[in-house]
Amino acid sequence: MFDLARTTSAAHADRDQFRSAVVALPPGPLRDVLTAVAYARDAAARAGTGSAPDDRWLAVVAAAERAVRTPAEGFTPRLVAA
Repeated sequence: MFDLARTTSAAHADRDQFRSAVVALPPGPLRDVLTAVAYARDAAARAGTGSAPDDRWLAVVAAAERAVRTPAEGFTPRLVAA
């Protein structure tokens, strides 16, 4: 069941689970993007707001752009007709 009335400890536990899942990933573009997302979430939590500062979201976008330009090892992007 979801915790609709979020407590500080529940939010902290969620962030810890997210960090653990990201660390378990092999190094690569997906891990870089998710690490940037984790930093953005942490910045929002420290600020006590619902959203992260602009510089953190710009870092997420930059990591995503790098991931698109640098395919993961063993992954060959291909175009598929829509």
